[in-house]
Amino acid sequence: MITKELILWLVVVLGILGFGMGSMLWAYRRPWRARRLWVEPVEVPSVPLGDRTRDQFLRGCQAYRQGQYARALAQFTAVVESEPACAEAVYNYGLACANLGNDGLAVQALVKASDLYAAQDSKAGLDQVKQTLAQLAAQPGQAGAVEQTRA
Repeated sequence: MITKELILWLVVVLGILGFGMGSMLWAYRRPWRARRLWVEPVEVPSVPLGDRTRDQFLRGCQAYRQGQYARALAQFTAVVESEPACAEAVYNYGLACANLGNDGLAVQALVKASDLYAAQDSKAGLDQVKQTLAQLAAQPGQAGAVEQTRA
């Protein structure tokens, strides 16, 4: 009789633990709700781009508008490798990271974009980055993300 009670108890406890761990892993790997904080990327680069790089930039913008953020990240990464001074590609990369829920990478990219905009003396670009960082910091659970990255 004790053996059946022990087995039942183990099944119940392990079931609860399994459900709890599964829920935690699911929540960690995937946000509870899909985030789409920024719908439109910046579509006009401020620096001249070669034909191939411009095509990659435009494909990245198209993928971004379609909500295919991982594909957009790949395109914007290729643009930055070809033209490291393209602040818009770095900025759009940051927006895509934020929409995917990777706020740490998003903040790093946005800070880098602000440095590139500052080098270009683009007050409009700097203001846009500041506004985006403020919106990102205002998201629930993200209060310290911007400060930690700047430190």
